[in-house]
Amino acid sequence: MMTTIQKIVEPDQIEPQLLKMWEEAHEKKKMRASLFNLIIFSSLSRRTDYFRAIVQKVVEKFPCRTLFITSDPDGKQSYLKTAVSVLFPQEEESSIACDQIDIGVAGSSHERVPFLILPHLLPDLPIYLLWAEDPSIEHPLFLPLSKLATRIIFDSEAADDLHAFSKTVLHLRKKTHIDIADLNWARTEGWRDLLSSSFDEKERYELLHHIEHLKITYNSRETEFFVHLKTQAIYLLAWLSSRLHWKCTHSSKHLHYQFAKKENKIFKASLHSALWEKLGSGTIIGIDIHMQEHHAFEAQRIPEQYHHVKILISSAVSCDLPYHFVLGQTATGQSLVQEICRQGTSAHFLDMLRKIEEL
Repeated sequence: MMTTIQKIVEPDQIEPQLLKMWEEAHEKKKMRASLFNLIIFSSLSRRTDYFRAIVQKVVEKFPCRTLFITSDPDGKQSYLKTAVSVLFPQEEESSIACDQIDIGVAGSSHERVPFLILPHLLPDLPIYLLWAEDPSIEHPLFLPLSKLATRIIFDSEAADDLHAFSKTVLHLRKKTHIDIADLNWARTEGWRDLLSSSFDEKERYELLHHIEHLKITYNSRETEFFVHLKTQAIYLLAWLSSRLHWKCTHSSKHLHYQFAKKENKIFKASLHSALWEKLGSGTIIGIDIHMQEHHAFEAQRIPEQYHHVKILISSAVSCDLPYHFVLGQTATGQSLVQEICRQGTSAHFLDMLRKIEEL
């Protein structure tokens, strides 16, 4: 996606300036298109550029009007700055383009933002709010922006306290019934599909009630954008717990857990880290499940083909032929694209959040 030169304008000149830019775009045979409104809120930090990159990936697939709000938490003076730009696809044959409104804000000017963006939301189109900060930390813009949205997308990577994040999101859902999504939830979808398909037969599913130990391995490669590396592993563990009705009876800061399963039988689970340089930060690497009578399920990414998972199922008397499961590409912005394509709120996601409160 290419961008026209960004034009800094006064707030009351946003639409007139966009009109001029669209007249120029029309001469290049570009047509204005928008499937929805996308509001992005991010505090000014190293992650701001990351969210700009993933929004660009979204726009390449789904043209929309984007309103990118950047709040400066360290601004010593109040300000409200606005700029506009028109985005063109890189493909020369494409005739589609869309526009973006950038808003920079600090101090007492935050209260002006909802009134500023309201006239620039395209009518009769869905409004998606990507809240790139921790919702458990109060911010003056969260409530007014959430009231405008038809769907709120969070990224739990921003949360220092996953319990507080879960509690806040569940309370929001109960109070407002608004559609809610989470990028980290989308990032675990491939592994949830893998486990669901691997244990879809009744005989195999019953083996999970005889589990003795569960081990999940995640990628410990930290970047300036991703530092909460255990979140996806916790999500997968909590999802399994919610589906199989396990109750957490003990947990430690070293990511070792004890669960009570059917008939109050106890088993242990643990989360471990490994370093894979070419894999996304915090991404699940593998899962090992050991059950009674030496039944075992092992699913591990293949280093040379890290989007492929090798699955081995065995028992004391037999060993199935290994087979591969292909996970989706972990491309930048893919999780946001997935959550925009969906409707409603996943019941599994909400159940998982409730289980996290137990861990």
